[in-house]
Amino acid sequence: KEIEMGIPNETGRLDILGIHTKNMKLAKDVNLTDIAQETHGFVGADLAELCNSAAMLCIREKIDVIDLEGETVDAAVLESMAITQSHFK
Repeated sequence: KEIEMGIPNETGRLDILGIHTKNMKLAKDVNLTDIAQETHGFVGADLAELCNSAAMLCIREKIDVIDLEGETVDAAVLESMAITQSHFK
């Protein structure tokens, strides 16, 4: 048996983006509605990867100030990190 799951519409994509970003620190310029509008044809897995990629870009920008040998990341570094709209772009 097969179950066909269609591609989500804009509202569905917005809901999926909300789920995948709920535990992420987003900058004030992030507009999930715009991202949902611009991701026509994306399915849940595509949107999950988009969110993960945006987070990784944010981390890569701060990699020079993160102590990779330490067991924890300095709180000031964590506080300065926020995923922006440009990370999603």
